[in-house]
Amino acid sequence: MPIRPSNTRLGRREPDLVLIQETPAAIADLTAILDRRLANEQRPEERMRMLRETTNQITRTANDAIQAYRRTKAAVAAELKMPNGDWAHANRLSVQLTSARADVLTALEQTSHRYGTPILGTPVQPESEPAEAVGADR
Repeated sequence: MPIRPSNTRLGRREPDLVLIQETPAAIADLTAILDRRLANEQRPEERMRMLRETTNQITRTANDAIQAYRRTKAAVAAELKMPNGDWAHANRLSVQLTSARADVLTALEQTSHRYGTPILGTPVQPESEPAEAVGADR
């Protein structure tokens, strides 16, 4: 759906929806860049630095999407509470928002599994630590 210039509550949130919808592609671009950089680097310290840097970029991108989601969700809820609100537009936006959110979460999950990074809280196991020790009671 193209962005309509609008001064309505929902119209002002449509650029936020676009940002959320574009986030999975941005995450994919960041991981592709990381893959290219890692292919050319053999030093473990430098590879880890690249991974941390990309993780930070992905985190910032996801945080921007989270804030846009929060703003848009609030605008939809406010519109639906209005007795003469544009409920059809709010419902369309809500469906698109739910879909975009799912796509962002999928992209983050795939990236997290791909690199074994703590993007979604998955612990990174140091190479020197035995596998059995991870998550063991201490």
